Amino acid sequence: MMKKVYIIISAYNEEENIHVLYSSLQNELSAIKFTDYELVFVNDGSKDKTLDFLLELQKTDDKITIINQSKNFGHELAMTAGLNYVGNTNTMSDFSIIFMDADMQHPPKLAAEMITQWLNGKKLILTKRIENQDTGMKYRLMGNFYYWILNVLSDVRIPRNMPDFRLLDKKYVLWMNGLNETDRMFRGMLSLIGLRDAYILEFEAPKRNAGRSKYNFLNLYKLAIDSVIQFSIKPLRIATFMGFLGCFLSFLFLCTSIYISHIRHEPKTGFLTLLSVSTFFSSLTILFLGIIGEYIGRIHIEVKNRPLYFNEIIKNED
Repeated sequence: MMKKVYIIISAYNEEENIHVLYSSLQNELSAIKFTDYELVFVNDGSKDKTLDFLLELQKTDDKITIINQSKNFGHELAMTAGLNYVGNTNTMSDFSIIFMDADMQHPPKLAAEMITQWLNGKKLILTKRIENQDTGMKYRLMGNFYYWILNVLSDVRIPRNMPDFRLLDKKYVLWMNGLNETDRMFRGMLSLIGLRDAYILEFEAPKRNAGRSKYNFLNLYKLAIDSVIQFSIKPLRIATFMGFLGCFLSFLFLCTSIYISHIRHEPKTGFLTLLSVSTFFSSLTILFLGIIGEYIGRIHIEVKNRPLYFNEIIKNED
């Protein structure tokens, strides 16, 4: 049976990296003897010349397919577009896909190693980043806090320092395409399926070839909220527990007030205590309403059943 590898590359404002990445991939892939491959570039609504450069490359290489998103839908949906394209166009042959970014922090040499391991029988190949030359202490602390919150509150454990740079065999592609939720986080979705058969390759992420990272604190915050709510109802359970705890503490406070005022006959106004307790529980109420609102909001989006993205598939017709 014919084997084929689809390399799905998400790109957002990466005009300075496209040619470097393409040349590097060509060098690495030419050294591997396998049947066929296709470079699937997902242009995620870039505002620079990323699409123009991709169209130039496509004129000289019919192995390039461009998925041009109508706007910037985000990294997760860019990968979803590539995943859906492969799943919809290739269901008969033996194939795999590789997810990678266009900023050269996912080394093309490692992509070639993934393909070699796949040809040797590995079905799920993950990467583990042991060092990132492009991040400082601030980013690492944010990352540590993000994964701590995620794994404390989520029912699905998501390994740390394992980026979306990975290879999935055909069966994993079909399983992933069967997950229809709107809020998507590929690392969590794959953990939901199971990582028991995963083969792990370690690597050091070099500095970006050009440009700067698109992630900041707000992006990580939104990703953390989406990740927790997508894979867990623990926040709702915590809210319920805190509600019971609040009722219990209120009862104790009432009993203490009765004892001080009517048994010990101590004159106490209790104004500041009442104010602080009232403020505390009012804040908890607002917090828990916010948590419930997050879940209801996602239900609202899901039931609309809107398309996750809009794009056009551009192929070399020559």
